Order: sequence, then C-alpha cells, then structure tokens
Amino acid sequence: MRIAWAGIAAGVLGAGLAAAQEPPHDMSSMAAMEAAPPADHWETMAHGYAFVNGNRQGGPSGGRELESHNHFMLVASRAWAGGKLSLMGTFTLEPATIPARGSRELFQRGETYHNVLLVDRQHPHDLFVQLAAAWEKPLGAAGKIRLYAAPIGEPALGPEAFPHRLSASENPTAPLSHHNQDSTHIAADVVSVSWSPSIFTLEASAFHGREPDENRWDLEQGSIDSYSGRLWIRPTPELSVQVSSGRLEHPEKLESGSQTRTTGSVQYQVSTAGGFLAAMIGAGKNQTSAGPEWGNLFELTWKFGEKNFLYGRAESVDRDLYELRNKVQRPDGIPPQRTSVQSATLGFVRDFDWIPGLETGLGADASVYRFSSKLDSVYGAHPVSVHGFLRLRFESHGEQQGGHDHGKM
Repeated sequence: MRIAWAGIAAGVLGAGLAAAQEPPHDMSSMAAMEAAPPADHWETMAHGYAFVNGNRQGGPSGGRELESHNHFMLVASRAWAGGKLSLMGTFTLEPATIPARGSRELFQRGETYHNVLLVDRQHPHDLFVQLAAAWEKPLGAAGKIRLYAAPIGEPALGPEAFPHRLSASENPTAPLSHHNQDSTHIAADVVSVSWSPSIFTLEASAFHGREPDENRWDLEQGSIDSYSGRLWIRPTPELSVQVSSGRLEHPEKLESGSQTRTTGSVQYQVSTAGGFLAAMIGAGKNQTSAGPEWGNLFELTWKFGEKNFLYGRAESVDRDLYELRNKVQRPDGIPPQRTSVQSATLGFVRDFDWIPGLETGLGADASVYRFSSKLDSVYGAHPVSVHGFLRLRFESHGEQQGGHDHGKM
C-alpha cells in the first residue's frame, strides 16, 4: 500500500509539472510577507477561514454532527535592531464550534476528554494556537539567522501543520497521521533558532513537550523539557523537503514515558492555468515504550478553472486493536496489538461570488477505509464517511504609517 501510494503521488506530481502554464510562485501570502524586506513602519496581514461542516461518519462507530473548523491569523512586521521583527497570532473559536469531546472522525486518536482517550474523534484546537515573536537578520554571504520565541507556538518538528498547508486547504478534516507528524504545531514555551545558507535551513528548538490539556480557552505553560531539530531543503521555489526529529517529554496525558518523533516530507506547489497544484507526501514515526507507531500520508489540492477545487488524501496509520474496540486507552498490563488502517478521501469545492471580500465555496467529500476484519463488529465491513460544507476565507493587507491606516481587502 505504501509503495502504491508513492507511485500515485509521483504520477500526480509529474502531471502537475506538465500542466504548469505560468511561472511558479509562493502560494502563501503569509510566507511572502515574512520573506519581504522590512519596512520602517508596521505592516500587517490578516488571514482567516471557516468551514461550516455537516459531518456524517459511517458505521456503528460513526454518527452525525454540525460543526465549524476555523482559524484566524494575524502578522505584523517592521524593521528593528538591524533586522526584521514579526509578531504573530493565530486563534480559533473551535472550543465553541466543535463539541468538547471532539469532531467525529473514524480511526482518529489523540488527547483526552474527561480523562478518557479520544478515539474516533479529533479534538478541537485551543483558542490560542500561536502567540509568537520572530526576529531575523541577513548575514550577507553567510545567509540569514532567525530567532523565534512563543509562549504558544510551533517548534521545529514535522512538516508545515495541516491547517496552513496549501495541499490541505480545502479539506476540513485533520489527517489521521496528525499525531505522528505535525501535532506539535501547538506547543508551550517554544524557543527556536534557525540559519539559512543558500537552499538549506537548519533549525533547533526547545519547548514544553506535554500536549494541550482539556481546557481549550486558557494559556498553558510548562518547563522547557523537550527538543527538536529540522532540516529544510528548497532546491526550487516549487519544492520543499524536510526531515526532522525530536524528543517529547511525556507528551500524552494517559501514556507513561516519552516519545521520539521522526518525520520526513516533500511538498510541491506550482501555478497552473487558472489556479495551482499543491501536494505533499509525508511519513512520521513515534517511537514509544510500546514500540514504533507510523503515520504516512499523501494529499493534494488542485485549483482549476479559477473557481473549482479538487482535493484528496490517502493515509496509512498504525493503531491499537484494544483502543479501537473499547474506545479507551490500552492499560499498561495489556500487550499492544498493532493494526494498520488505510483511508482514502476525495472531495470537490466550487467557489461562488456571493459575499464581497470573501472567498466562498460549497464542497463535499467522501472517505473509505481498509482495516482488519477483526474490527468489523465495531466499524462495520465497509463504512463510508461524508462531509458537506460551506467554506469562507478572507485575506487583508494593511500598513500603519504616520498614524494613518491604509487597509484593503
């Protein structure tokens, strides 16, 4: 299965290269702003999205819900101390728009509700997703250095987090491999340093390793007890490769011991006639006291015809049979029973010019699964999950100079 998906990914990426009609460019306005030269006044950018989502998960372990996944991001930057200072905030209302016990998602696993492991549910994000400051300075021929500090932020571990990946931008659902790859995008007390010579970026982080608790509205702090390192290689503007590894001190509330997480990913994005193609293939391994746990994925989003989006995701993840059957954390006295679960999702979104200043789309997707027949009594033989949703997205730019605000949508 993993080899087959790799072949599919290579074929799709090759088709995207052949379809490119315009010079490639960075699809992320946030990233473009961070890469721009600093101004002598504050420049700002705001970006946000919301999915109003009808969620129906199939089979005996599924159910129906109406929910909203949403994020709001704000960046302000200016020249300071010979370099560029950026202040970054990311927020979400998911604690109010997603059930406290999490959004239904078959075979998802991670975090807790009322001290019980969440199984077949994706937890809501905390209100404060990121509160951070970064300072960077060019070093001439030696490249660039960047310092990052965040009471809540993202250490150098894993690929770009799924809420901010262009390849996942039309999919309202978290990857099943989230806790193998990018779940540390919300971590407490993060300090990082990076150095970017040429096409390489080397990063190192120290942070608090415990995952967020069940109170989704507060700021959490903890001692700096975990560390990670990451290498990015960007040989072309379209292609980014990362490998990373980190030691997480007691990340899971209900699991004893620490984890070592190792990830690798390849991200590709290119302009096409009337849109873009963005794809990622990634793998992540958590080395735990119960043994290795893998989570692998391939995902893509293709915008075509200016208003149409086709997206998909395929995953293979390791899960524990006891947890899937009983919907609770496996007790320490019971030996682990690893099983592999595969899922595949295909979806479509169409944009409409309904609300000025908002990118408004209607979309739907369907997911199918492959798993051990030992789980048929719990999940059914062939469950199918579907979403239907309204997607809203906006972006605004502004600058403040001489006491006047010049913003625009």
